[in-house]
Amino acid sequence: MLTLLALSIPAAAFAEGFGVYEWSAAGTAMGDNYMFGENDPAVLAYNPAQITKLNGSYLSLGTSWMNAATSVTFKNMGFLNAGRSDEWDNSYSPAIIPYMYYAQKAGKNSWWGVAFFARYGNQIEYDDLWPGRYDTVFTGLKGVTLQPTYAFKINDKLSAAVGLDINYVQLRMKKDIPAISQRGYAGDVRSDLDGDSTNIGWVASLMYDFTPKTSAAVVYRARVKHTMDADISFRGIANLDTMAHGTVTLPDSLSLGLGHKFNDRTRMEINATWTNWSTYNALNLTFDKPILGQTKSDNTKDWSAAWRIGIGIEHKLSQKWSILGGYVYDESPVPDEWMDFTVPTGDRHRGSIGFKYRPNETSELAFAYTAIWAGNRDVRSHIGGADYASAYIHDGLTQVLSIGYTVKLK
Repeated sequence: MLTLLALSIPAAAFAEGFGVYEWSAAGTAMGDNYMFGENDPAVLAYNPAQITKLNGSYLSLGTSWMNAATSVTFKNMGFLNAGRSDEWDNSYSPAIIPYMYYAQKAGKNSWWGVAFFARYGNQIEYDDLWPGRYDTVFTGLKGVTLQPTYAFKINDKLSAAVGLDINYVQLRMKKDIPAISQRGYAGDVRSDLDGDSTNIGWVASLMYDFTPKTSAAVVYRARVKHTMDADISFRGIANLDTMAHGTVTLPDSLSLGLGHKFNDRTRMEINATWTNWSTYNALNLTFDKPILGQTKSDNTKDWSAAWRIGIGIEHKLSQKWSILGGYVYDESPVPDEWMDFTVPTGDRHRGSIGFKYRPNETSELAFAYTAIWAGNRDVRSHIGGADYASAYIHDGLTQVLSIGYTVKLK
């Protein structure tokens, strides 16, 4: 009779490595420090109260292309990986991240807007036969937010905004499970999970203008609980199709920002975001049909809250051109004990540069390039060393190209 060694279905790790901050081309050019972006409805994602500074109606749309690259060195291969190379790179697997925003002034002291952007996402793929296939072969996560928002001025200095976070998550994950018989290793079983979920959270922000040149803002996004029903199949030594069910809570977050305009040409922002990833302490799944006698899979995560701190600068070179730049330090919430290849990253440093081009008084194009350097991490075997003793993730680099268009409609 066959048994599955360390039965664990592909587990999505909704983590900082899965957090998406490429919410606009102009914002990405400033390292995603864009809480006080000017004449741009994309601030709905960063600081919704900022739309109270829009005079008229604005539309912004664009996209980012992202690709993550990393290398892994394995140590002390186990019998499940006998004869395999100990040096591997992930496969080329880019992702596209779109966005669209609309905002307009609705009255003397009121504004409204709607935002569509990605808050969570990841796409990374490895060779089918690589030594880490029992952690993951493919991880694809798409999480988008539809955010209707209302903003208003409380007085000349204080503005506020509230909105809904209609949150959709789609997950596809593939990994292998080693099958062991009385005679030893009998081969691998490929598991393939595909599911989605929709739920609603909310967002609120306050912004205070100390002077016409200096502003501060605070933005809170509520946690969102997702209950996912997913199709899952097993192919190989054992074949089975069933349903998997699990619940995960996406974290709440608190963002703080300070913006200052030195003059009419140059402005700067300092932003900090605290994300409560401790809500992701486990991903426990149940199955409609028993898998070799087991009806559930328990996966401990025990992640920690993490900080993200950055600075961004925008400078007008001329009436038509602006240059933007930014830097961010991004802390990883993944503890050493539960590190795996679905989030192949440690603490991250990201640097961005970009440009704005204004062909006329009502429209603007934005371009950005971002490089994200990931800290090295160690991964230990999750199946008792039968695959390898440990692995070293290194040389992590994610590159992002962004383009966007903003127009004042009236």
